Amino acid sequence: MSGPWHQTGRGRVSARSPRALAVCDRCGFTYNLCNLQWQYQWSGVKLQNIRLLVCTTNCLDVPQPALKTIVIPADPVPVLNPRPEQYAEVVPNFVATENSTFSGNDLTTESGDNIIWEIEDTPLPDPNNPALYPP
Repeated sequence: MSGPWHQTGRGRVSARSPRALAVCDRCGFTYNLCNLQWQYQWSGVKLQNIRLLVCTTNCLDVPQPALKTIVIPADPVPVLNPRPEQYAEVVPNFVATENSTFSGNDLTTESGDNIIWEIEDTPLPDPNNPALYPP
């Protein structure tokens, strides 16, 4: 024992200036209570004490920012009496409709334009037919 301090685990004991000893909740080593810190973790939009006293040398973790709640800003205030631009061009409508003579291969738009529509059947895999599997 050198000087007024006596080493106990990782805590120091002194008769002249006594300090309490405590055990780290994670590693189990003995430290002075003044050298242990509370562990915090994100919970919602604020840090919350998870009630663990841990040593600062090995066990104190940085709060994980991925657990923090994302705060989305409010929508902007809408414009009072908006005046949208009046467009001169009419945008064509490309909604497909069926003809009265619908054969399954021809579709037309509302204006009568044909839409080419190709349908291909994909064969089911057959392990007995090597022609379906290209080398």
